Amino acid sequence: MLEPLTGFVFDSGLSIKEFHAILRAAAVRSVATRQLEVSRRVNISGISASTGISRAEVSRILKSGPKSAEENSDRDQQSTNRILSAWRQDPKFTTPNGQPADLKIYGRGATFESLVKLHGRGIPTRAMLDELTRTRAIELRSAQTIRLKTAVAVDRGMTPQVVKAFGDRVTELMSTLLQNMRNPENSAFIASVADTKVATNELPLLRREISTRGAEFLTEIQDMLARGPTKIRPADKAKHNPSVSVTVFYHEEPGKAKIKKRALARRRNFRRNS
Repeated sequence: MLEPLTGFVFDSGLSIKEFHAILRAAAVRSVATRQLEVSRRVNISGISASTGISRAEVSRILKSGPKSAEENSDRDQQSTNRILSAWRQDPKFTTPNGQPADLKIYGRGATFESLVKLHGRGIPTRAMLDELTRTRAIELRSAQTIRLKTAVAVDRGMTPQVVKAFGDRVTELMSTLLQNMRNPENSAFIASVADTKVATNELPLLRREISTRGAEFLTEIQDMLARGPTKIRPADKAKHNPSVSVTVFYHEEPGKAKIKKRALARRRNFRRNS
């Protein structure tokens, strides 16, 4: 459960320390919400006992919320993003007008190597270069010169819309599974079907078929929900009615492909100038 989540965290450009701070804040709010459902009051000592988080931190989270990205210390950042931040802010590595300068990878003076030595906390220059290249945060301008492309090293497809959609879907799915675990008699999630013997050449047809039938099914459900009850009594209007959503979920686990040595891209070597 946590491995795909950490994959999302890394693609978003967050460090484990930043994720840990967000998780602590989420834990405090989750317990506080459950307390309000039962007793209509928040018990800070009870939250501390349930989560292991100090009462002082619980109070801070409830009053002010989690730290914003601007408030996170330099020590909290991913090493890649710390390098990119220093590249944009350290005068040694910027142009006279304050823009990030194009840097030679190796050599004397203001180079990418010296940038990593100053701000990389022991991470080898080549490892940092490879990671920033992978996330397309930098581009190679010549045989030995690189240019900064983005302020943060994130996965290329990680947009605000993608993040929100991911959060909405994961929240719905995990909340439903958790509800079913706590209250099996009121199960809201039915089941899943799976077959591991689908031929690779049949997958495109299978995807189209499921997409078509899923859309038709959701349209019928949407019409049914839209109709709702014909009459609502005034007393019922004041009640908190639960929100209902239905999602068609299709999962395809990639097969283990045989890796051919000749198909692997060769790692490019960069030489230090003597």
